[in-house]
Amino acid sequence: NYARLHIGAKNYEIRETLSSIECRLDPSAFARIHRSTIVNVNKIKEIHPWFNGHHLVVLKDGRELRMSRYQREVARRLGVG
Repeated sequence: NYARLHIGAKNYEIRETLSSIECRLDPSAFARIHRSTIVNVNKIKEIHPWFNGHHLVVLKDGRELRMSRYQREVARRLGVG
């Protein structure tokens, strides 16, 4: 029941589930791309197909995150597939 928030160059660890955080976020600005990852959609640079239905999400700062193949609705909303 912990979540790590990456805000700019800083990291914060809070005692809260990702699901409870997700409920309070604006769904037009944030997307759950994996069971352990929520991303600010304005920070996404590009999304590439990866393998077995997964995608690689590249952020503007160069970090790469894996999008679960089970997040089909999110992928459609982000213009993938």
